[in-house]
Amino acid sequence: MGDIRSETLRKLDEAASRGLVDEDVMPLLHSINTADDLVTTSSCSGRFQLISVPSTGDKAGSCIIGKWHRTVSEYELMQAIDSWDGRGELHLLVQPLLIHVRAKDIASGARLRNIAQECGLKFSTIRSVKLDPDGKVIPWGVVVEMLGTERMEVPLDGIERDTLFRCMGPWVRRGNELLIRTKEHIPRLIEALDGTDP
Repeated sequence: MGDIRSETLRKLDEAASRGLVDEDVMPLLHSINTADDLVTTSSCSGRFQLISVPSTGDKAGSCIIGKWHRTVSEYELMQAIDSWDGRGELHLLVQPLLIHVRAKDIASGARLRNIAQECGLKFSTIRSVKLDPDGKVIPWGVVVEMLGTERMEVPLDGIERDTLFRCMGPWVRRGNELLIRTKEHIPRLIEALDGTDP
């Protein structure tokens, strides 16, 4: 179990070298991974996403039509909508800053969860705790979910294109505001983590 941290960091380096980690979140991942009792496993700095699903709740059958880890324009979204094949349900999402972190023990996980909440990630929680057969927490068995509240979802299928075009402006403005706000948590978290003695 002692190699979990080094193996996870190796996978992060590999993903970053392949451009699979959005750049906005990299400084925060570095701050978290500097602590020897924490290691990040997945992350998103916040994003716009246009997604098609066969039916409500069918995440396995979903198809991403467009994804942006930055603010977007009405034109970009309408172009992506026009590329949709019309099958299933179409949803416009704005998703908040999200980071999953393995902690070496309960104390480390609780401390990180508290820092995240104090920095505005109000939905942060200890997501899971793995126990050994004797009921003791296994090393690196604590998973913390650091999660913001800035979220929006708009169902788009069944709406005429002209109506979509008229409504897109307010949706884009609101979504961009949420995206900017969720990314503002990143420097606050870095400052809090760098000022904390793990």
